[in-house]
Amino acid sequence: MSQASEDFEVICHPTKWFLWRALLMIVMFGGFACYFLYDWKMGYPKKNYVIANYQAFSDAGSAWADHRENWADFISKQTIPFEEEPAMYPAGTDFEEKWPAILGTMERGNDEELWKQYSAEKGWDQQINVSEDRKPIYKIREQLIAASACFGLTAMTLFFLIRTKSRVMKVNSRGYYPPGGDVIPFEKIIRLDKRKWETKGLATLTYLDGEEEKKTKIDGMVYGQFKSEEGAPAESLFQKVLSKFQGELIELVEEEDEEEEQETKGEENSP
Repeated sequence: MSQASEDFEVICHPTKWFLWRALLMIVMFGGFACYFLYDWKMGYPKKNYVIANYQAFSDAGSAWADHRENWADFISKQTIPFEEEPAMYPAGTDFEEKWPAILGTMERGNDEELWKQYSAEKGWDQQINVSEDRKPIYKIREQLIAASACFGLTAMTLFFLIRTKSRVMKVNSRGYYPPGGDVIPFEKIIRLDKRKWETKGLATLTYLDGEEEKKTKIDGMVYGQFKSEEGAPAESLFQKVLSKFQGELIELVEEEDEEEEQETKGEENSP
């Protein structure tokens, strides 16, 4: 047989399955990162600002009975009850802000009615639960931590996408080329584990690098895929490796074979 007739090459490029999955993860992690970042910078601080205003209306309702005779003078001296931690509120918050002017129209301590009117004008939530809606400083900081983690995952996924997109998995007459790696000659491959090939498109090669044993993968889901209309590149590559491989082959043992074996042994041991 001539050398030319032995030459072959199968190249597996990154699959659309992997690329779309990576893009989806980037969108998901990036979306979560923006969501958490918004809550850290604007969402949670704004909630606390609204709650402080709501508390002013509640305080006004409680104070009405004792100060209704000099109500206008009383409310002119009151400020919105912000907490001491500035980071709990939006940037630029005036911590000496007076009670809303609408409280000057209070009659018979009708703070809830005035709040509904005022919050509707502002576009705020009218139903407030102070204990549940209030966001303490540690909760606000948690949003920044979560946003940072999601941005990190986004960057990591983008890195793997770019790296994978620039690589190929291939086999030719010289041996197997793992993605981003040098050729592994067939004679250096000592073990092929194909137990996950049929179910996950994943096989593990053990090979000798000098005197050291190393492992690498044949990943048909990330590189090549198994679409028959495209020639099933991953399966074609795997079969080429399998045909040239001379070492130990690790395969799945069929359950039926195991049951038959057990039945045979049972019959042999029976009196």
